[in-house]
Amino acid sequence: MTNPAHPKVLQIDDFTMRPLQTSDLDALAAIWADSEVTRFLPSRGIPISKENTEKSLKSFVNHWQQRGYGIWAIIENCSSQMIGYCGLRYLDELDEVEVLYGLAKIYWGRGIATKAAKAAISYGFNVANLDKLIAMTLPDNLASRRVIEKAGLEYKKQIHIFNLDVLYYSGQNR
Repeated sequence: MTNPAHPKVLQIDDFTMRPLQTSDLDALAAIWADSEVTRFLPSRGIPISKENTEKSLKSFVNHWQQRGYGIWAIIENCSSQMIGYCGLRYLDELDEVEVLYGLAKIYWGRGIATKAAKAAISYGFNVANLDKLIAMTLPDNLASRRVIEKAGLEYKKQIHIFNLDVLYYSGQNR
């Protein structure tokens, strides 16, 4: 799954996951410009501006430098296009590491998010040596709930964070 020459690069079927970089701004901005994609993000369906996307992207790039793990771009091998993102983000608010993901709408329903989440979780436990990972989703996001459960995290409780009531899942390094 990891590439020995580039240990932060992961292979999943016809896709490559590599750390997000500042050159991914346009691709990420295009994904977050879709209100259907942002419907289940804290913006609740409001497209995320390019300026705010750039701020998030910078924080994702810095996260890799500070922690040695972070958010990957999901690249479709046949087109070399970024089709989504997935990864691990430390949350100060909870003092825990969250698994998060998102895909351009045309790639929904193909199992890509589940495979990417599993790869990120494996990296978190086996490479970054994290003890626990969490994931959160809105209760009405049934697709995301399936991704989280198929990736191996278990529902624990409902919490309020980022001004949202979310379902909280977690898993332990075994």
